[in-house]
Amino acid sequence: MREYLEKVVDQCETRYHLQLLFPDTPFVLHFQSGSSGYSLSISNKGCSVLPNPHPEPHLTITAGDDRQLLSLFAGNDRLTSLVDEKDIVVRGGYRHLLFAESVLWLTRFHIVEPVSV
Repeated sequence: MREYLEKVVDQCETRYHLQLLFPDTPFVLHFQSGSSGYSLSISNKGCSVLPNPHPEPHLTITAGDDRQLLSLFAGNDRLTSLVDEKDIVVRGGYRHLLFAESVLWLTRFHIVEPVSV
């Protein structure tokens, strides 16, 4: 799962227009799947995967296994739809949920196909 979070970090750093959405102070998003957990720090000063899980994240996303999280990172499912289907449990505020969903959706990895005219 860490490699997918690294891809999110890469997308945060290469899509400069998204940095206007990022807060000045780090927003910490924690992902928990089974026994493994990873934290992601997002701010306009930079994004990074934290080496240790953060003790007080702004939002915690818990999944039973990695499949739901990988589907979220790939952009196959939105965070709120996974919450509605009860595939993922989220702890935190509603504004934090919307911010996390926006960041994950806008940084999703997708293949751009050329358009032929």
